[in-house]
Amino acid sequence: MIRKQDIQKARALFKEWDNNGRWDKPTTLFINHTLKKAEDSLNTAKALFTIMSNKELRERALPNIDYNSSLWIINAAYYSMFFLAQVLLGKDERKLPEGAKDTHKTILLAVLYYFIIKGSGLEGKKEILWDDIKHSRMSNALIMLQQAHQESEELLQVKRAKEAVESMQAELDKRTELTYRSTKSAELSFAKTSIERTEKFWEIVNEYLQARKRK
Repeated sequence: MIRKQDIQKARALFKEWDNNGRWDKPTTLFINHTLKKAEDSLNTAKALFTIMSNKELRERALPNIDYNSSLWIINAAYYSMFFLAQVLLGKDERKLPEGAKDTHKTILLAVLYYFIIKGSGLEGKKEILWDDIKHSRMSNALIMLQQAHQESEELLQVKRAKEAVESMQAELDKRTELTYRSTKSAELSFAKTSIERTEKFWEIVNEYLQARKRK
């Protein structure tokens, strides 16, 4: 859920950016290149999922390798959304300036501010809560982006933790074959959900851009 402090931070940050002209202006090359990265990321997630969910393809592509692709599927799906959010801002003549910090959170807050808060009719209100903002497909898209970002960060933290306690791996590998398969199945199901959410995000953003063209 979008928190009150996210809304406050977005308003304060981007009012300052707008007043001081901090946004860079994107080129057509930048927008097209970023869109291609968004497409490639989603295609990577889909390709990995196809390979890992098909035993024959998996054994042919990764013979004798115990490979867990779920983290990379979920990350690729998230990056597709992250790049597409930059395209959305780029179409609105905004590009992150060089050296911008915490780019992932900044992009999330920028989508919140420019495409939801400013379009809500509440900009002049002293305090805005998420419940004050009218429900829309773009607000749904923002929630999807936030969820994908959080999951990607959490999974990377888990990966780092696993690497730090590598000596425990031998004991963890003593699971039964049935448990092993169930775990893999659950992870792939989670990865599939990430892909489906990213596809929905694409659908909403494309609808928004097409509607803007018609205005």
